[in-house]
Amino acid sequence: MNFINFLKLKKKNRHQCKKKIYKLIIKYLNSSIFSFYNFREFERIYFNKNKQYIYIHFIEKRINCFITYLPIENEKILKKNFFKYLIKNPFRVMFFVINPINFFKNINPPKNYLQLFHLINLNLKYVDRKTKYEAINKLHKKVIKDQYKGVYAIYKNTNLIAKKYYFNNGYKLFRKNFFYSLATKKLN
Repeated sequence: MNFINFLKLKKKNRHQCKKKIYKLIIKYLNSSIFSFYNFREFERIYFNKNKQYIYIHFIEKRINCFITYLPIENEKILKKNFFKYLIKNPFRVMFFVINPINFFKNINPPKNYLQLFHLINLNLKYVDRKTKYEAINKLHKKVIKDQYKGVYAIYKNTNLIAKKYYFNNGYKLFRKNFFYSLATKKLN
């Protein structure tokens, strides 16, 4: 599995790829804050600020797996823009407030770790688990270089697939609340 940074895609393919990524996030991560946005807002608020941290694995020109990371400075920008969006769209606030679980995702991360923001693997073609994990870990190491100690991920406690993946892949539970867990993987 080879991952390609979004910025290395041909310019003519980028817009279509952005739309596909947006649709995959909405479909597979339906509790994501991006489910509040339409594509144009997603592109403006998130994608254009974080595109250098988006990596994609293709099989026959179709997205098979994509991974995004979110450095703390981009997380701050994302939160600020999200709250601005909610203020401008008060109807959406109701959906956010109605689901109190949203207020519990704010778990303090460890210092010097990069957030693994999205990991969606569609398994369009069978790749054995060892090969897949090695490719993803190789990408983590490439992205963090010497800037971070490792990566962390936040997932719902009810998401058993994520829990199984992270712990099979050597992540350690760092913090947990009633709704969410934060797992870390030290790489440096």
